[in-house]
Amino acid sequence: MSKLRKIEMAKLPLEIKSNIFSRLPVKIIGKCRCVSKDWLGILTDPYFLQLHLERAQKDRQFLFLDQSADHDDKEDNRRQVARFFTTNMEGVMQFRARGLVVGYMYMIPSGHGLVCLVNRGIFYAFNPSMKKIARLPKAQPSTCGGVDAGFGYIQSTKEYKLVHLYNIKNEEALEYTIKCEIMNLSDGGVVSSNSWKQLENECPVMKFYWMVWEGCNPTENQLIVSLDLETETFGFIPHPHVTSYVEGNDMFLVELQGQLCLVDTFAYPPVTNVWILKDPVKKIWVKEYTIDLTKLEGFDDELTQIFILGYLNGELTINSQQERLDFYNVGSRFFRKGPNLNLRRDTGICIYTETFFSLKD
Repeated sequence: MSKLRKIEMAKLPLEIKSNIFSRLPVKIIGKCRCVSKDWLGILTDPYFLQLHLERAQKDRQFLFLDQSADHDDKEDNRRQVARFFTTNMEGVMQFRARGLVVGYMYMIPSGHGLVCLVNRGIFYAFNPSMKKIARLPKAQPSTCGGVDAGFGYIQSTKEYKLVHLYNIKNEEALEYTIKCEIMNLSDGGVVSSNSWKQLENECPVMKFYWMVWEGCNPTENQLIVSLDLETETFGFIPHPHVTSYVEGNDMFLVELQGQLCLVDTFAYPPVTNVWILKDPVKKIWVKEYTIDLTKLEGFDDELTQIFILGYLNGELTINSQQERLDFYNVGSRFFRKGPNLNLRRDTGICIYTETFFSLKD
C-alpha cells in the first residue's frame, strides 16, 4: 500500500473502516491484524467484531466432508482419505483440504461457528473459518454404536458446550445406565484433562434434543428427551405427531432460526412436514410447512432421503443426496436447484457462521 493510500485510509471514520473490513473473510482479517497497530485496534474492537458477526450470519457457509470409509468399524485400522471443502451459499468454493485418518469421522454442527469432529471416540473442535483444529480431552468410553453427542453455542455466555452421552453396563443385572458429561469451551481458553464435568443426574432414557429409541418403550409424552444447556437439566418434549412415530416415518430433529423443528417425511404420498416448537414452555408444536416432494427434480421415492440443513432468506436448504443442494422457497412453494458440487450420497454437510473463536490445546 502506498504512503498516500495509508494516509487516506487513516482519515476514514472508524465506522467506515469497520464496514469495509467486515466484508472480508476471517482468514484474511487475521493477516490484516498484522499490518499495523492501527489495523489491529480496529479489527479487535468489539464494534467491529459484532458488525462482522452480523454480516456473517447473513452469509453463512457450507462445510462438506467426503471420506472413503462408508461406515464406522472400530476393528478397521486402515487409513482412509478425508476431504473437506467449503462453499458460500451460492456454491463458490472457499477452500479445500484433505488428509489421512484412521477410521470413520463424524461431524456435529453447533449452529454457530465451530464444528465438532469425532474420530474413533476422540473429539476435536474445528474452526473452518480459520482452518484450525484442537484435540479435546478424552471422553468416557462407551459401547453405544455411533456417536451420542451434541454441540451447541450459548449466546449469553459466548461459549460452546459439548455434551456426551455414554453407557455404563451393570454386569449382574445385564442393564445399562446412560450417563452424561459436559465440556465448556471459551474463546481463547485452554482445554485440560479435567475439562469434562459429570452430571449427577442420569439421562432419563440436550437446550439439546434427541428422539427416544422405541426399544426404551417410552410413553407418548417421552418420545423426545431434552437437555437445557444453561441449567444442565433433563426434560421431555411430547412428539407433535405420534402416529408418524408409531408407523416408523423417516424423522429427524433440526434447529431452524433458533427453534426446534421435527422433519417428518411420509413415503406415500411423498410429503415432508416441518413441525416447529413454537412455545417450548407450554410445549406447543405447529406444522409450519408441508413440502410436496414430487416437485423436487431427481426425487426417487425409493432411494431419496430428505435432510433439511437450515433456513435463510425465506428458503429451506435441503440435502436430497444428489450432486447438488436444493432450496425450497416457503412462500412460492417451489424448489430452486443449487450449482452442481459433485456431492455423494453420503457426503457430510453442515452450515456454519464465520467466527474468530479459537482454543489453546
